[in-house]
Amino acid sequence: MENNDRYNEIAEFLEREIVPRYDNFDAGHRRDHVHYVMQESQNLAQHYPTADRSMLMVAAAYHDLGLEVGRKVHHTESGRIIREDSRLRKWFTAEQIETIAQAAEDHRASSDHEPRTIYGRLVAEADRQIDGDTIVRRTIQFSFKHYPGLDREENYRRFMEHMGEKYDDGGYLKLWIPESANAKRLQEFRQLLHDPKAIREKFDKIYDKLINEKNMTNILKPGIPVALCSDHAGFATKQAVIEYLKENNIEYKDFGTYSEESCDYPDFAHPCALAVENGECYPGIAVCGSGEGINITLNKHQGIRSALCWLPELAKLARQHNDANVLAMPGRFVTNEEALEMVKTFLSTEFEGGRHQKRVEKIPVRRD
Repeated sequence: MENNDRYNEIAEFLEREIVPRYDNFDAGHRRDHVHYVMQESQNLAQHYPTADRSMLMVAAAYHDLGLEVGRKVHHTESGRIIREDSRLRKWFTAEQIETIAQAAEDHRASSDHEPRTIYGRLVAEADRQIDGDTIVRRTIQFSFKHYPGLDREENYRRFMEHMGEKYDDGGYLKLWIPESANAKRLQEFRQLLHDPKAIREKFDKIYDKLINEKNMTNILKPGIPVALCSDHAGFATKQAVIEYLKENNIEYKDFGTYSEESCDYPDFAHPCALAVENGECYPGIAVCGSGEGINITLNKHQGIRSALCWLPELAKLARQHNDANVLAMPGRFVTNEEALEMVKTFLSTEFEGGRHQKRVEKIPVRRD
């Protein structure tokens, strides 16, 4: 078999059998991470033409599989998984499999020894992903998963302690490939760490984004689409909302209108409201020129709590205090950017309950 054919066959095997196992790991170690390490290690290998690309690809693909057992031992467990996977014998000798296993074992940044082979050095270097936003995001995500009881300030203290231990001058992070761009990136990140205001601003920005994404996951349920409706005056704003939902893989159902041709907003508000009332969709987003007409129509339905908003703060309070299940917006009085900020806020803010619960329960008209 040609080397290229062998490489492609192994690549197909890894995508089919190995990469999907990363789907169950924490957010910083899923498919996007293993794909990055696989690709970056191949890029770095261009400087080492004697390295076997197939061996390197396997080492990169398996390097974090030990997370199935536990974080502290994941590097040694990854090596064990490689040694015990009999399928690899189809392509590699026992000696090559041992080299691959050692590369996976040696990739960990806090390892007490240097990588034993060029394969270990390449995988370790590719695994570093020294990018300020990525480092901050992955560290916060790790805290959310393993220390769920920490508040913002406690998260920040833990974050800075970890940054000092790993990335700051004298930290345990080591770089192994001189041709890598990581050395420059590490220096730039260290400069950021030494600027208290800048690093706190970056932390807070990413922390808030992750909190919103986490809340959005709690609010939006798989298989239950967001309901959309508008009249002709709200059509352009609704299209901007649709693009945002698509980009973020959020399901939606559009009840119209479908063009800027003049139309009557109740024709689209009523079916949208019914879908939210009966649980077919949740929540809803509605737009007309002033927002008033479509909002009034929606609220004719007993199960609808539609809130007309023109600021993100109003969208937030509507969810927190009123458990609003439809966001209504005035398309002619807000920009697309302003509308999307309200949508993001509405979809990521949870109802506070408590003293607000009894007030919300009094909203429907009682006819007994």
